[in-house]
Amino acid sequence: MKYIIIVSLFFVLGGCNSRQTSQGGHTHDVVGANTEAGAEHSHNDESVTLSYTLFSGPLELFVEFPALVAGQTSVFAAHFTDLATYRPLTSGKLTVSLIQGGKGLRSSVDGPTSPGIFKPALQPKDAGKGSLIFEIETEKGKTTFNTGELEIYANASEATKSQVESATGNEITFLKEQAWKTDFATSVIVPESFHSVIHTSAMVKNQPEAEFSVSSQVDGNVRISVVPGQAVAKGELLAFVTGSGVDGNFTVRLEQSRIDFEKSKADYLRVKPLAEKQVVASKDFLTVKNRYQQDSVSYYQLANTVGLSGFKIVSPASGFVTAVNVTNGQFINSGQPVATVSKQEQLLLEAYINQSDHAKAGGIFEANFKTSGGNIFSLGDLNGTIKSKSAVIDGNFTRFPVLFSVKNNGILSRGMFLEAFLLTGKKENALVAPLTALTEEQGFYYVYVQKGGESFIKRQVEPGANDGLRVEINSGLSVGERIVTKGAFQVKLAAMAGELPLHGHTH
Repeated sequence: MKYIIIVSLFFVLGGCNSRQTSQGGHTHDVVGANTEAGAEHSHNDESVTLSYTLFSGPLELFVEFPALVAGQTSVFAAHFTDLATYRPLTSGKLTVSLIQGGKGLRSSVDGPTSPGIFKPALQPKDAGKGSLIFEIETEKGKTTFNTGELEIYANASEATKSQVESATGNEITFLKEQAWKTDFATSVIVPESFHSVIHTSAMVKNQPEAEFSVSSQVDGNVRISVVPGQAVAKGELLAFVTGSGVDGNFTVRLEQSRIDFEKSKADYLRVKPLAEKQVVASKDFLTVKNRYQQDSVSYYQLANTVGLSGFKIVSPASGFVTAVNVTNGQFINSGQPVATVSKQEQLLLEAYINQSDHAKAGGIFEANFKTSGGNIFSLGDLNGTIKSKSAVIDGNFTRFPVLFSVKNNGILSRGMFLEAFLLTGKKENALVAPLTALTEEQGFYYVYVQKGGESFIKRQVEPGANDGLRVEINSGLSVGERIVTKGAFQVKLAAMAGELPLHGHTH
């Protein structure tokens, strides 16, 4: 089992109104661990408090407890955080074991005293070296944390004398109880692949094959029933066309068509049994049958398109009315476009890039898009594909299009403009952080590095290219450091709040 450990050691003296924090003592290396010591004091009876921050699997353990002294009971305030949600554990059995010279003491509690905080207690018997093992068992399984070697003192005075003070005062306290109530997250900086980014804009358009121009099939005066932007279902009424005179009176034409259909149907039903008995010649029967079929199609077609108000123009597909080409009362001819209906399940995103980026276009493999409202989604999120990325440059323009075919996620709409990040040219072993980790002050960028369970420092960084979701960090961070990726603004507010208790708070 590998552990990442951050250890703080500090002593607390009661009685001062103002509280100052100093970081110091000693540091030493542990495999997979960083260890720090700190001190906090005032002027009355002294007590030494240890603080460890450990990471194992999906959990973080931040534990505070009095320095271990032979014959004295130490109560542990063990804070457990689920790193996937950054919420406190609300159930579980915690067992803490003190291992000393092959022998051990064990204490268990069956649940937290408050959300996320478990309080077992141990009383060491002998002074010397030892280690603490914390095992938390939940419905998801067991997770174990090991502090590594620590000291068990012969008496409290020895524990106090062993500590050395130094002051830095640059740490920011953000308590677990605060973090658990906000949208908060941390992550470790590791080398990973990144990419070059072409930063541009894109426009949402309809797919050409998803756009329908709806025309009138007759001459007459039009009456529109829809407006641009209106959602319509397949077969829904878009407009009526009314005519004049006998030829333009569609109800008269419908009635005549019905009479013709009824007559040809009667002839067919009369002749069919005679043809089966070969009383009527086959040629004559086929003539009657063909007329019946033609009159049937004509009648039902006209019946579906003619109403009491005139000739009906209906939508050929479900979608949105994107254009109305005529005005109410206008006289139109047969074949004249009346409206345009677009299906918006599939959309076209058209991004334009400079000619100087033409050589990079062939390497585009992914894209992220951001709306004016701040919604960010990738091409994969939209089940999209790259439709074209090598278009010929038009001499009349200085940029050329890169086209993406995407599925509408319910946020996109024809005519919207998007901020686009086109990803090309992979780069290995880059240090990358979520954009949400950055805060900006007067043109400079900062992140908050976690130094302990409830302590952070503000660090200036130099950001590089970003893809709308992540940003490359050119300088200011090192591999293995853990930074705040969500909730950086809350930590910034905590820093601005001024005098806050940095360590040794009471739960």
